[in-house]
Amino acid sequence: MESQPTLETAEFRAELQPERGSNGGYSLVIDGVTQSHVNPDDPRDLQLPYVRRIAAVLGALPGEAPAVLHLGAGGLTLPRYLHAIHPFARQRVVELHPELLDFVTTHLPLPADARIELAIGDARAEVQRLAVEGDAAWDLVLVDVFAGGAVPRHVTTGEFFAELASLLAPGGVLIVNCLNGAEPEVTGDTIAAVLELLPHLLLIGSEAVLGGMTPGNTIIVASRHALDAESIAQWLGTDPLSMATGTTVVDGPMLEELAGTVRHDAAPELPAS
Repeated sequence: MESQPTLETAEFRAELQPERGSNGGYSLVIDGVTQSHVNPDDPRDLQLPYVRRIAAVLGALPGEAPAVLHLGAGGLTLPRYLHAIHPFARQRVVELHPELLDFVTTHLPLPADARIELAIGDARAEVQRLAVEGDAAWDLVLVDVFAGGAVPRHVTTGEFFAELASLLAPGGVLIVNCLNGAEPEVTGDTIAAVLELLPHLLLIGSEAVLGGMTPGNTIIVASRHALDAESIAQWLGTDPLSMATGTTVVDGPMLEELAGTVRHDAAPELPAS
């Protein structure tokens, strides 16, 4: 691989910067912001704190061959990791930008034996298509969709999460990566929307972010069935990076305090009379 592959588009600049992790590998940096990190020699090497928090949940997934829907591709770090821990997992990855997906897979190819299907399209449109088809067999749906430093509004509404919930298999789990950055209220509004649909919910994040003292990532995990918060907390409690960043798991009454207001799709405009 060339030392630092670069992709220039009309919308963004992407780089694969080498040797950014403690064990080597490449960081996908878009417009100066690190989006993900990939170690092609060791897909279990997860360098970013928010990815390790998601990994704590993935380790508790039941079954040998879970069906996983990823909305948002990045460097395909989590599909690679899931393949490493669940080689027979069936995965589908939806990415809006074909040039980014081609850039990543050209320079950091996926394992040849991985059951990972790559699809180009808008996350909301793909979810709507699957919902119309009645595809309710996903053991895990993972939402990691950003446009710059913000989450597109059409993937923050109650209607969107209702469509997502309809795709979950019995016992299925929804994971949403939220960023308390340009729009800090998105996390609280997402909590409110998900709680209306999936009664068992927990949050994973640093104490500083959950307390509103600093921007950062919050991971929302939800299901129709009880979540194994103890196992997730134990995984994080033995992970040096998670301990160093003060990662905590929140459930119970505090969720109601953090919940915001459910967002809704914009009403269609009525034709002029």
